[in-house]
Amino acid sequence: MTALHTLGLCAALVFSVLLLTGAGALVLRILRATDASSADTFLFSAALGIVVFDLAVIMGEFAPNPRVGIRLAAAIVGLVGLGGIRTVLSTLAQVARKILAAPQIDQLLAVVLLVVLALQGLAAIAPITGSDALHYHFTAEALLLAEGFHANWSLLHSFFCGLSHQLILAGLALGSGAIAQGWLFFGGALGALATLRLTQLWMDGVWPWLAALAFALTPVVFWQTTAAGAPDIWMSAFVPLCVLAILKARGVLSPSLIIVAGIFAGATAGTKYTGLIFATALLFGFLVAIHSAAKAALFFAVAAVVGIFPYVRNWFWAGDPVFPFLFARTHYSGVDTNQTAIHAILLDTGASHTFSALELLKFPLFAAVDGSHLGAWQLLGPLVLVFAPFAFSELRKSIEGRVALTVWILSALGIGLTSAMSRFLLPLLPVALAGSIAGVLLFSRERWHVLRALSVLSIAGFVFFGFAAMVVYSHSAWSVVAGRTAPESYLVAHSPDYERSQFVNREIERLREPGRTLIFFRHLYYVRVPFFDGDPEDSWEMNPVLLTSSAAWRDLFAKHQIRWVLKSPEYPASLVDSLTRLENDGLLRVCAFGEVESFAGNRIEGKRVREPITLYCIQNAQSTH
Repeated sequence: MTALHTLGLCAALVFSVLLLTGAGALVLRILRATDASSADTFLFSAALGIVVFDLAVIMGEFAPNPRVGIRLAAAIVGLVGLGGIRTVLSTLAQVARKILAAPQIDQLLAVVLLVVLALQGLAAIAPITGSDALHYHFTAEALLLAEGFHANWSLLHSFFCGLSHQLILAGLALGSGAIAQGWLFFGGALGALATLRLTQLWMDGVWPWLAALAFALTPVVFWQTTAAGAPDIWMSAFVPLCVLAILKARGVLSPSLIIVAGIFAGATAGTKYTGLIFATALLFGFLVAIHSAAKAALFFAVAAVVGIFPYVRNWFWAGDPVFPFLFARTHYSGVDTNQTAIHAILLDTGASHTFSALELLKFPLFAAVDGSHLGAWQLLGPLVLVFAPFAFSELRKSIEGRVALTVWILSALGIGLTSAMSRFLLPLLPVALAGSIAGVLLFSRERWHVLRALSVLSIAGFVFFGFAAMVVYSHSAWSVVAGRTAPESYLVAHSPDYERSQFVNREIERLREPGRTLIFFRHLYYVRVPFFDGDPEDSWEMNPVLLTSSAAWRDLFAKHQIRWVLKSPEYPASLVDSLTRLENDGLLRVCAFGEVESFAGNRIEGKRVREPITLYCIQNAQSTH
């Protein structure tokens, strides 16, 4: 990766974003939604363009050749976007003129925000290293391109893929995972700008810029917008923009902004299962703002149409629209059910955790921490916790505040009731952060000047330490995009299971024989040869209850054309006895052996160890064809 290559990627990313925003601007023009400010028009256009693109890519993936179908869908959206670029550029010029007419401190903070977002954008186009991205966000979409549109029962997390995963699918279909990562970063950038606009509902000056910087420099935010490769970040844009659209629709007779708000609510619901909670809270927020059953019905109908695809797909594939969560709570308890996988997914998502009423009340304060999943991904910052009481006191006095509080409190309680994962509150952060900062400033507007000064220091201190944390976290990514570090060296140092993936790729390509490799490690994206996920915690057919005999293993190998088995360094605990028996019986014969370096424990600790890795050939492999 050279500096020239990075420059080309950045140019392609900027141009593609302009095209998508142009497509969104045409949607606004068709809807005749012309009552918003230039800043809101740009934000609405950008988010609408992404939603249009997501829906077009869904149509493309049904083509006999998904790669061709998705490229055609992308070309069509791009051509449509050309018709709106002039409007987008005109809107951006108006925004720039307003910033240049603002006080110098506002201009300085605008430049700082732009620099922060640019640095995050550069880090985002480095080779992907996020754990969930390597496990399924990018892997599931790469498999769809290779194998077509079908249920992937060997990677159960693929059922979690939603609307925003279409950005990854499109980027991979166009031949660039970096462009896909750039589109995900754009969701975080839009979330920061939406935080700015929400805060401006209550006050002007430096405070909205500080709120936007606080959002962008929250650890879980710059983690998701850079290395994590997480499509979830787009909910952080859709939720606050939906709130803005709802409030803008209050004084407008046309249903246009109601439709826009419904589109954003549907995109939120379609991005992730937890999006259903946020969309429901947004509906209640709509009813607080607009007391009309007919308009609420329109809002709901638009949201349902936009967000329904992942749930219909999962219902068609598994009979459970939110697989495996309804499945796990029904009568499916027979031997054919992989209880190991179900229990692991429930634990991984926090869905099996229960809270007391007191613990539940911590969620609106962003004070909940799951002790079983400690890590930087939970650090949503102390600002909401410190300032929230002022928000609860002051925001209820205005309709804008009541809508924000409704969405904020209902969504947070919903997350607390369904999951122990506090990072699932991230889509609420723009609303909670804007409301919290506005609350303390409204409270201290005519009194408590010391409190206001302390608030400024708190926000500035958080921004400073957030920037320092971003530099520490992203400096290696900046090094690789600047051409100072080779991508291979970067991946060896930062990507979990990368050396295991390269061992598999090298040895299978050397053997030059058809068939799949049974793999038990988690991070699969950089495996370039055909494989089958053997993790019993995420592969439905790797059921330890059933895989106890040589005959059962032979049937599995034959059904999925598995010719090799990789052991690195050991088999999963629930399968170790039966697989060791296959070794002892001679069904598995060593055909390659080596050592690889991998992370020991949590990657953030930086501990690495050398481990053995063994590739076994399955004997009588002709029976697997």
